[in-house]
Amino acid sequence: MPTPASTPRPHVMALLFDTDFDRPWGTRTFRHLDGRPFTDEEQAIADDATLEEFQAAGVRIHDPEAGSEAEAAVTELAKLIYSYALDHHMALVQFMTHEDMLEYDRLYGIITADAGS
Repeated sequence: MPTPASTPRPHVMALLFDTDFDRPWGTRTFRHLDGRPFTDEEQAIADDATLEEFQAAGVRIHDPEAGSEAEAAVTELAKLIYSYALDHHMALVQFMTHEDMLEYDRLYGIITADAGS
C-alpha cells in the first residue's frame, strides 16, 4: 500500500508523464509512451504512486466525466510541473529521450533568459 505523500514526488511524476495508460484490459504492466514496457523497477514505482500523484499527472481515476474541473486542473498541473521541472532537472532527465532533453534544455534556456531580463 503506497504511503501518503504531501507533495508529488518528482521521480514518480516524471514516470507517470511518460506512461501510456491505454493498456490492454487485464494487464498490470504499464508501458512508456514510446511503447516500451516498464522495467520491474519502473513498475514498482508506478505501483507505489499515490492517488494524488496519479491525479496530479492528469489520470482520471474516479470521475472520467469531470469536464470543467479537469480543464481548470490543466493550469494547476502546468504550474506544478513547472516548479518541479526547473528545480529537479536531474530527476527528470533520466526518464527523457535525447530529443526531449534537447527540447527541455532549449525551453529552459528561454525561460531563464526571460526571467533574467
